[in-house]
Amino acid sequence: MLKLKKIHFVGVGGIGVSALAEILLNKGISVSGSDNVPSDITRNLAKAGAKVYNKHSASNLDKDTELVVYSPAIMQDNPELAKARNLKIRCLSYPQALGLLSERYYTIAVAGSHGKSTTTAMIARIMYKAGLDPTVVVGTKMPEFGNMNFRVGDSKYLVIEACEYKDSFLNFTPNILVITNIEADHLDYFKNVANYKKSFAKIANKVPKDGFILINLDDKYAKTVVKNAKAKVITFSSSKKYADYFLYKNLLIEKPISKKLDKKSEQHLNIEPGVIGNFNLVNGSMASMACRLLKIENKKIEQALKGFRGSWRRLETKKTSLKGPVIIDDYGHHPTEIKKTLAAIRIQYPKDKILCVFQPHQYNRTFQLLKDFGTSFGSVDQVIIPNIYQVRDSKEDVKSVSTDKLVKEIRKHRGNVTNGGGLEKTAEYLRLNYKKFGVIVTMGAGDIENIYGML
Repeated sequence: MLKLKKIHFVGVGGIGVSALAEILLNKGISVSGSDNVPSDITRNLAKAGAKVYNKHSASNLDKDTELVVYSPAIMQDNPELAKARNLKIRCLSYPQALGLLSERYYTIAVAGSHGKSTTTAMIARIMYKAGLDPTVVVGTKMPEFGNMNFRVGDSKYLVIEACEYKDSFLNFTPNILVITNIEADHLDYFKNVANYKKSFAKIANKVPKDGFILINLDDKYAKTVVKNAKAKVITFSSSKKYADYFLYKNLLIEKPISKKLDKKSEQHLNIEPGVIGNFNLVNGSMASMACRLLKIENKKIEQALKGFRGSWRRLETKKTSLKGPVIIDDYGHHPTEIKKTLAAIRIQYPKDKILCVFQPHQYNRTFQLLKDFGTSFGSVDQVIIPNIYQVRDSKEDVKSVSTDKLVKEIRKHRGNVTNGGGLEKTAEYLRLNYKKFGVIVTMGAGDIENIYGML
């Protein structure tokens, strides 16, 4: 792919697709792309030298284009894809193209239901600070890299976030695979947890014999997906002392042999990331384990982790016109993520009144995990559900659940939960009532962040 002269991207505004476009642009390849929604991402691409179109049209595609890369969200009847096929131009999905790129690198891939963006960002920061000069593609923006979601390095290393949706990550053959955890998600595609686990087993089996797989033994499915793997499996736990790495408080101990776990142990790292939450101690531990395999010194790992201040929409503190409460924005959209994130915020602000504005992502996910969503908000004082963000949903999905049904389910477990009546009405409520709260949290993977432009 790096030998090509001209590549066109359909759906170039997507966070992963745009990162790949930027990397190839930095490699001297002529890049063009289209997206129906102008954004900071598309504007930055244009500033960097890409030719960007703000609508999909066959006329966007030049005849001398050598490759078309499209977002998985793009429909197959897209006019640019149709023209490319008529011209016999090769078409690859974004995961397929990223898989091709990864073949030229020593690839560290981070997979898992939760925490993969943060763990990827942590690994990238540690490697960067240690001078390993990695190329990086991650599903969130990183302050270290100019608030971008990619970095172009000049070494053999590539660090990527490996998404499981539609088996995207099966396009990769990582040298190091980190599996943070496995919990059923994307059931519109996988249908059940058995299929979900099979997909993780497939990616584990793709790691070569001289590679490594890092798993968390505290996760109930971790061992099952690596039982047929060729690569060396390295284990982590905060409860099972026979793991290769054991987390005791904030001390990561390698191959503990004594029941007495203290700082006198020879092989240990202090895991103190600059972000809250016990789950970030786990993310930091697994990032550290990956970096130990790259022979990075413990002290450099510790220092880089301590300076990690999070990333875009991961417990991100926002500055708004609402003076007084702490405003936090988070990408969490799965019940487990919500529960753990809100619990971490409650520990940080034990006496404050906390409001959570949560926008579910997908009607299908909301229906499939409805009961789990119901029990996810016990750490906060009030919940508002403005709407359900519709994406990839069929008519049947939309009919299966509603905002009111979710409100009713949450109300079974806690009071003070309401239907916000859309983002604008919810924003109006915030403008009128923000002084009642010490902390306001917005959560979701849809367009919930647009509420900040309405305040």
